[in-house]
Amino acid sequence: MKKPQKILCALCAALILFATGCAGVPIQRESPRIVFEGMSEEVVRTFDSANEAFREKRFDRAMALYENILERFPSGRVAFLSHLKRGEVFIAREEYSRAIEELSFIPGGLEEDPIYAEARYMLALSYSRLGMNETSEDICRKLLSRKIPSYLKPEIESLMGDNFAESGQNRPAFNWYMESLKSRPDTKLKESVKKKIEDIIAYGLPLDQLQEIKKDYWWGYPSGYLFYALAVASCDIRNFEKADEYLSRFLSGYGEHPLFEKGEVLHRKIAAMKLVKHYAVGCVLPLTGKYASYGNRALDAVILASGIFDPGYSSPIQLFIEDSKGDPDTAREAVRKLANEHHVIGIIGPLGSAAAFEAAKEAQELGVPIITLTQKKDITETGDYVFRDFLTGDMQVKALVTYSIDNLGIKNFAILYPDDNYGTKMMNLFWDEVLWQGGQIRGAESYSSKQTDFGKEIKALTGLNLSGKDKKSEEKPIPIVGFDVLFIPDSCSTVNMIAPQLAFYDITGVRLLGTSIWNSPDLLKKDSKYLEGAIFTDCFFLDSVRPEVRTFIDRFYVACGREPGDMEALAYDATKIMADLITEDVVETRDELKDSLLHLKNYPGITGLTSFSGTGDAEKPLHMLTVIDGEIVQIK
Repeated sequence: MKKPQKILCALCAALILFATGCAGVPIQRESPRIVFEGMSEEVVRTFDSANEAFREKRFDRAMALYENILERFPSGRVAFLSHLKRGEVFIAREEYSRAIEELSFIPGGLEEDPIYAEARYMLALSYSRLGMNETSEDICRKLLSRKIPSYLKPEIESLMGDNFAESGQNRPAFNWYMESLKSRPDTKLKESVKKKIEDIIAYGLPLDQLQEIKKDYWWGYPSGYLFYALAVASCDIRNFEKADEYLSRFLSGYGEHPLFEKGEVLHRKIAAMKLVKHYAVGCVLPLTGKYASYGNRALDAVILASGIFDPGYSSPIQLFIEDSKGDPDTAREAVRKLANEHHVIGIIGPLGSAAAFEAAKEAQELGVPIITLTQKKDITETGDYVFRDFLTGDMQVKALVTYSIDNLGIKNFAILYPDDNYGTKMMNLFWDEVLWQGGQIRGAESYSSKQTDFGKEIKALTGLNLSGKDKKSEEKPIPIVGFDVLFIPDSCSTVNMIAPQLAFYDITGVRLLGTSIWNSPDLLKKDSKYLEGAIFTDCFFLDSVRPEVRTFIDRFYVACGREPGDMEALAYDATKIMADLITEDVVETRDELKDSLLHLKNYPGITGLTSFSGTGDAEKPLHMLTVIDGEIVQIK
């Protein structure tokens, strides 16, 4: 082949961009002026100008000049080269149908021309890009059966690999790519082909085919990629002995390999996977003792969420249950047993502040993710393996205050609370949240948890205790109400006593706020007119219209013979979150489970869209509930 012809043919070499999913513009190279026998100087100049425009990527100009030549000389070698160049332009523009049409115009009788093979290769390339892989393959095979320029052979073999890869036949695709490498491609094609080979090894071949390939490529390229992929594939089926064997070979013989650091990470992962049973989940709950009723309620939900007794679902989850007895030391020992003897990947529970704290400390020490079901303050500060999915006081007061200020336009608040631990805690939380959001606390009064008459406290909140000093006045004193909302963090029974007493003292137009313990049919057992418009919050509502909640309630009733409450809904969500991460995500170690929990966003739980904050606490929008016409309804 003459040198000018070689330079012209080389323009096609950069067209193969299968690895990046698109074709680009060919690399332009300077070529000496081509002289055609019998052609005038004008034609030669036109052809040279067209080539120059092509190199400068002025394709419209080049196409017009080639067209001008074809109008004057529709046959012969100059026509052949003009059609070839126009085909290249269409390929560069990714107009493959037009490229095929153009290349089909190449006149016959030029089969022995060295550049004819290149034209056929470009035709095969265009068919391949259109997904007509069999047609492209047929052209390539015919080309490879005849004498072709050495620079073109690796291009054709690479294209054969593309055709097989496109049709999902990765094993023959691998073979063709390896043949392309053996044919000494240029640097750009070599890097492209190697990328395709490495991708097939990493993602496109099952374990048995990787083992077959290893027999032929146990040293040299791409043996390092093969050993790493074999280790990964063996690890995926939990054949740790084989995984260690392949990985040991890789780490000992390929210290400079691009995947060496990943190999070290995989080595640590395999060591971690040996410590756990992939689908083993632990559960620590008080099943005996004074908190047994709560623990057994939660356990019903845990079992339902795990799916282990679901006849319509074959759950891979293995559930290991330990009784904490409500005792901190027992809870700590239960965590240790679940981690070291049952090799669980994660733990649900326990309940109660003291037991949860000891369990959390032990889980953190052992590196086992644990989702606690407790309100204990700062439990998640124990460490990054400790999570909580529970309805906390902070969550409730934030929801109540935010709704009052943003939706009701209320700024002035008062608090009437029991002087027990719960009441005092909720009072402090509410007060701080109101001030934080720009509201005002206009009064706060406490009462004994055994109290039934709240007149003294109501009078103190409304100034009635002061007006009563004038004994001579016969007029009924008028209360001075400087607040629009009264927060009462107490039980339904107490609220049912307070509400009518407020009316007795003419405290009207004040909206009552409460916590999740108001969400009970007992709230409306007495005269509900005094509670009309009261607002409280919860994470679960039995009369929810959400289909998934209705399904959960029905399934729970069928399985347990009763309706679920907050406890069951939260325990169900915590278990379902962990089970789904294990079975649906790539979670095989405790660290991977921990990371997946930390990155959980908007999980569609029964208690709402759930995410975990960076501290491990669950974040979810709470339901806002109110009393309308004697019924509890959801307003948000």
